Parts: sequence; C-alpha cells; structure tokens
Amino acid sequence: MKMATDSRELRFFSILDNGSSTESSWCNDKIPKSIEVTVKSGEQATTSVQSTSDSYRLSLSSQEEELFDLLREVVRESKLKSTLRVAGGWVRDKLLATQEFQRSKECVHETIRLTSKSKLPALLASARYQKGSNSVGIQDENQPVDIDIALDDMLGREFADHLNTFLSERGRETASVGVVLKNPEKSKHLETATMKVGSFWIDFVNLRAEEYTQESRIPDLMRIGTASEDAFRRDLTINTLFYNINSNEVEDFTGRGVEDLKRCVISTPVAPLTTLLDDPLRVLRAIRFAARLRFTMDDPLIAAATNATVREALDQKVSRERIGGEVDLMLRSPDPVGAMRLLVNLNLVDTVFPIERILPKQYPGGIFLYTNGLNNLMFAFDYLCGNKHQPPVWCTVSAPQDTYGFDERILLCDAEARRLLWYAAYFKPLADYGSMLEETKPHPGRGKKQNRSVFTKLMVDHLKRPTRDAENVEKIVKAADDFTQLLVSGCDLSAQSVILSDIHVRSHKTMDEHGLRCKMSGKIITSETEKDPIWLHAMEFRLLTSKIMSRVGPLWRAAIVLSMVEQLVSLSDEFDFDYTIKGDVFEESQEQRIKGVIQQYDTFAVALQRLGLIGIWSRKPLMDGRKIKTILPNIPKGPTFREVMDEQDSWMTINPNGDKPALISHLQTVFIDFT
Repeated sequence: MKMATDSRELRFFSILDNGSSTESSWCNDKIPKSIEVTVKSGEQATTSVQSTSDSYRLSLSSQEEELFDLLREVVRESKLKSTLRVAGGWVRDKLLATQEFQRSKECVHETIRLTSKSKLPALLASARYQKGSNSVGIQDENQPVDIDIALDDMLGREFADHLNTFLSERGRETASVGVVLKNPEKSKHLETATMKVGSFWIDFVNLRAEEYTQESRIPDLMRIGTASEDAFRRDLTINTLFYNINSNEVEDFTGRGVEDLKRCVISTPVAPLTTLLDDPLRVLRAIRFAARLRFTMDDPLIAAATNATVREALDQKVSRERIGGEVDLMLRSPDPVGAMRLLVNLNLVDTVFPIERILPKQYPGGIFLYTNGLNNLMFAFDYLCGNKHQPPVWCTVSAPQDTYGFDERILLCDAEARRLLWYAAYFKPLADYGSMLEETKPHPGRGKKQNRSVFTKLMVDHLKRPTRDAENVEKIVKAADDFTQLLVSGCDLSAQSVILSDIHVRSHKTMDEHGLRCKMSGKIITSETEKDPIWLHAMEFRLLTSKIMSRVGPLWRAAIVLSMVEQLVSLSDEFDFDYTIKGDVFEESQEQRIKGVIQQYDTFAVALQRLGLIGIWSRKPLMDGRKIKTILPNIPKGPTFREVMDEQDSWMTINPNGDKPALISHLQTVFIDFT
C-alpha cells in the first residue's frame, strides 16, 4: 500500500465528516438558555473588545446556568476578587456546537479528501446496503460532565472551601473535596481540587505558568500565572479558550483559538517544535484531537511532529502508560483510521509501537506490519460505517428466545467491542507474523509470561494496557482465524443448508428441563432421536462452531467482521481500488466478488443465530461434577474426568433439547468402564 509523505497528504486524513464532535453534546437538559458572548482576544483582552462580528451565542443548559449563577454568588457574597474561567474543552465544544461553527466546518470539509483508499463503502452501497454517515456508534447523552474552572488569585482548594461554606450557611448540602497535587515533588502548592456540584464534576485549578527541563516532560518550575500565560503554555490553540464566568465572555488570549476552530485546524499556541519538545506527549494529543474533531494538522505542526528530536523525546521523556493511554483514546475517537494513518505518515509508529523490542533480533524491520494493519482497520471501519443504517440480520440483537438468556448488544452500539475490534484489526498482521517465527511460538520450557503472543507483549508491556484488554483482543484474533478456516474449508455450504432447511434452535416458554425447542422445515425435532441426514449434519456443524463461540463469547461479531475484513483486504491486493469508468466489466467483477464475500459471511453468521449459539458460552451443564460421580462412581480424577465433562458438553450441543435421562444413558454407554 502506497503511503503518502507530502505535507498535504498528511493533513488531509479525515474520514469522518458528518458534523460536530460526538463529545460536544453538553446540553441535555430541559430548557437551554442562550447567552450572547463576545470574544476577547490578545494581551489586552481584559480592557478591549473586538467587533460584534466575533459574537456567538453559547447555548447553556438550565443546570449550567444554575451552576455559574451559584459560583458568581459565592464570589460576590464572600467578597472575593477572583475571576472564574471555564478552561479548555468545555469552551471548545460549546463553540463547535453553535450554528456558525457548524457551517464553517461543513465548508472546510467539502475541500478535504477522504483518506480511505478503498471503494468498499461505495461498493457496499451498490451491492446491498445503504451508505450511512462515516461514523459508528451512538452517543451516550447521559455521560457525566466535567468542567475545569481556573482561578487567578487563589488555590483550588481555597475556593472549594469558600463554596462549601456558602452552601453550609444556607442550609444546603456540601460536597467532599478531593485534592490532587499536579506535581508533588516540584510544585507542592499548585493543586487541583475536585468536587461534585449538582450533576457536574468540577476541577478548581490555578492559572499556571510553566518552565520545562530537557530531561523530563514534567515542568521544572510551575507558578500561578496570568490567563494569558496559562493560554500560551497549553498544547493546542483550540484548547486555549476561556469562558469568563464573571463577565459571560469567551476569551481568546492567543488570538488564534477561535479562528482555528473555524478553519478546523490543529495548531499550537507557540512554535510547534518548542511545544512538542516541552512535552512530547503533545504530538500524540494533537493526533488524537485531529481524529476526535475530524480536523487537519497545520503544516508547521506536521513539520515539527516529523522531527527526529521529537521522536527521541517521546521515547525518552514520556512514560509508556501515557503513550498507551493516548493510543487507546485515539481508537475510541470517531476516526481511528485517521489517527493510525497519521502515526504512520508522521513516522511515529516505531516509537509508539516498538515491535522490534519484542521480535527476534533478525527482524528485518520495515513498515509493512503497520500498513497492513492500517488496511485491516480501514476496511473494518468502512464496513461498519456502510452498515450503520441498514445492518445485516446477524448484526441486530438476537431475540431472547434465540439465546441462552444472554443480553446482547449489537456491534454498532457497543463502543467497547468496537474498540477491541480496532486493536485486533490493527495488530492482526503482527499476530500473524509472530505466529510464524519459531522464537515467538509457545514453548514448554518457557514460563507463561514468556509464552505470551507478540501483540499481547506489545499491549501489556509497551502500551501498558490492561491484561484483560489483551486477552479479549487475542480472543477476537484467534476466533477470526478459526472462522476463516471454517469458511475456507466449505462450512459456508453447511450454513446455507441450515437456512434453506429452516432449522432453528430456540428457547421455549413451555419448556422441558433444558428449555430449548428444535425445528426443521416447520416440524418440531426431538434431537436425540432424529435421524434425518440434514439435521445430523447441521448438529455436527453446530458442534464445530460452538467451540469457537464458547471461546470468543460476546465478541463473536467482532471476530466475524475481522475474518471477513481479511478476505476483503486480500481482494484489494488483486484489484486497483481507484475508481474506474462506470460500467467497466473489470469494476463489475470486483463488485461481484466483494458482494460474494459479504453474502458468504452473512449466511454463516445468520446460521450461527439460527442454531441458537448466541450465549452458549454461558450455558450451564445438565449435571455438575458431583452428579457425574454418582452415575460414574469409578471415574478417576484428572484428565479422564475432564473428558467426561467435555463429552457431556458435546452431547448437549448436538442434542439441544435432550433431557437428563438421555444424557445419563449416553455417558454410561460411552464410559462403561466407570459405571
């Protein structure tokens, strides 16, 4: 895959262009109140006001207005001289939600070329599905709201105490205050006080001025600063804006924050190289905000980000926990593809994902593992986007009677499963490469930690992600390989047989002991006595697929998507995915092959649902170990006992509505030596 290196290509990466930030919905309350706000900018912001053309209406919710009224009253009644300012993200997202900024964003995005190198979204639309907006998932409108409030003349804890005193004197409930030292070793007096006020979590913090050493991203000197100093020490211009609670004004001390929001540009308040070397983590934050807001990075920032000294500083000055945290936030963003592409194009992937440290010394290096992973991620993302408004049957929630009582969430609405899918898609080439090397294959002579897969080592040791995340990603990767193997070996024909024969395994209200009903061609089946070859073949297929479903659990949809994506990516290696002349025979052949792969996986996944495999990972055995010992009194402990339990599991899978007496008879026949 050809990767662009020029600055224009680096900037034009956004794949999502369907409106405002998904995280800017701050007004979920009853009656929003609009406040006329005049933007102040520059060093003289406290005394000069720009023209009314820079006025915007911020829509405050009733709860936000109530909060700000309370804070103003505390200042007035406590006879304080403090100026309270909401800092950073809240102001940015409020402005982005206004109609004027929405219009600006739409105009800018008309000139931005999509980064997807594939024709998959268009081909999906023409083949079967409606093309949806280039985003996935549903915004959680009930997410807690955090507001950072900066103080210009006192510590955060002091103002929190004033607030609690004010509430107490009026017989209102006070809130506990948590104090976090920003830098305990070098700045013991500058701190953040956190408290819950109404429905908001408030961080009271000082305006700050900072100075950095060359050895660390932690400031060497931190003191209470002015609003202007605080703005210029921040990472990005779009995060430098303040909302002055005292005066109801948006303040832009750098003079660039509002303009960059209008232009949909990520830039820094001071020279980019200085900003990034002061705190190298900012290069990853810039990428994350570009992906989250679907903005472009300006040319000076791109030039600084590609500087070798920035990569070296990122590797040496920033902890792996912070790097891994930023990667995780990138994959949670509306454009994980754009974020990962920027890491590649800015030559940061080797620093962020140091795979050479976990591969054998003879690893030849190169970027192919990253670019191949980017292809997987891009196709998976495109597929889910293309199916957002008209998902295939297997992507919808199964009815309760189709499961073992398992409450499912569809992949399009399950942000956690999608995040794990993005990891799995991106790291799949690394997993495949590691599995081929003798040095990285599991070996009996090594311990459990040494026998971990290469991408698990990368996630846990070098990105410092939770072990549970790595385990779940590994489940998706392994199940995807298993599903691929089944389809390659012809199991799609078995799936077709299940659907054409109208075979169903479902839970039933007027249930027998196990609670499942089996049907074929409209006829109720007694599984342990049915001899129809089609039914027997379907149950063998059920047994085969149940083992994979039991291992992957609720992540089965993510695994099927990954398996299908790899097949689609393999097609992209055979075809030129640039648009060809409409009606060209070559293009039609390409479309038909893509359509065939998708239909093959649709059929396979629907068959899994028809066979009642959803939730089988939570199925309980008909008999526990103590009951087994009563019917097989001479059974020894150890592997043999495990064989008996496995046989029970297989029998229950092949005989979905089989009862306990039939199971007992089967086990006593198979293990007659232990009766």
